[in-house]
Amino acid sequence: MTRLEACLLLQSIPGMGTYRCVKMLNHFGSAKAVFEASYSDWLSVEGLGSQVCDALKDWKSYRSKIQNQVTELNKLNLDYLFLGSKNYPKALSFCPDAPLILFYKGSINFNHRNVISIVGTRQNTAHGRDFCNLLIEALKAYNPIICSGLAKGIDIIAHRFALEKGLETVACLAHGLERIYPTEHYEIAQSLCKQGALLTDFFPNSHFRKENFPQRNRLIAGMAHATIVIESGLAGGSMNTATLAHQYGRELFAVPGRPSDSKSQGCHQLIVQQKAQLLSDPQELIKSLGWEIQPKAKGIQKTLFQTLSEEEQKIYDQFSKSNKIGLDELALELGWKISKTAATLIQMEMKGFVRALPGKQFEWI
Repeated sequence: MTRLEACLLLQSIPGMGTYRCVKMLNHFGSAKAVFEASYSDWLSVEGLGSQVCDALKDWKSYRSKIQNQVTELNKLNLDYLFLGSKNYPKALSFCPDAPLILFYKGSINFNHRNVISIVGTRQNTAHGRDFCNLLIEALKAYNPIICSGLAKGIDIIAHRFALEKGLETVACLAHGLERIYPTEHYEIAQSLCKQGALLTDFFPNSHFRKENFPQRNRLIAGMAHATIVIESGLAGGSMNTATLAHQYGRELFAVPGRPSDSKSQGCHQLIVQQKAQLLSDPQELIKSLGWEIQPKAKGIQKTLFQTLSEEEQKIYDQFSKSNKIGLDELALELGWKISKTAATLIQMEMKGFVRALPGKQFEWI
């Protein structure tokens, strides 16, 4: 059984779901190892339950379906990334609902790269467009990957400006890679494949429903080191993405507008509720992320000594005992939730203090 077949098979088990898939992968080390384990081994995984174990016992009955999926992937000539591989978006790998497989078209390497997600309303104003331009211009010198959702409005504006300024950009889709939605963005989607990628965890020819967008939004929020909301109403996809970023413990910023502007009410709410930092100047983002004062040359990762925050100091104290520490071990030592520990480590990685290693290990640089 190949790694691809094992991951597809694990995802196909009734009742398994994304959270349980990740638990199984972490517990057994690989998707293939899950199917080599016994019923009692499966039952020992917290939160799995006998009902899912009973379904898992019948895994061989799903193999024909999986073979058809593999044939379809080969026919479409799609590329894919596995959770745990070095090119998989590192920040996303720490999310409890990270997909086992990401399908993509394009050419991009997430290894040791900073990702900035930019989202917002589909009915943007000139103010929103201009701020997006200023933001990406300011980020250009630091060479991050710009991520968004290929939707009308702020999303497509962010993709276009990134392409114009020579930055790689990734569009996360709420459907399979055999289609482009909206169709009028087909041309820019082709440009994205040459200077970035189209990315999804939806299998080709999956049913396209409105309910798919929250699943897509978790990719935008999860793979980003920071998410910026530029114009949003009180409800909608950008607010859903912002909520997910906040739940993942990631840096979240919101751009203010006029008090009377309905297209900025969501941003104002995020700021008032202290879920997001107010962002009125792109340089505030760069300073908050702890990026060096002198811009990085493209492709070069430099570090700059900075003052540690209180939480970062606690992590540093643990690294002073051992140069390499696992995520779970560190969370246990600090008495923190895994999500908080992972989020703090991701921020320290952006600042150049630590380096992420395979197996959710971290090394002090």
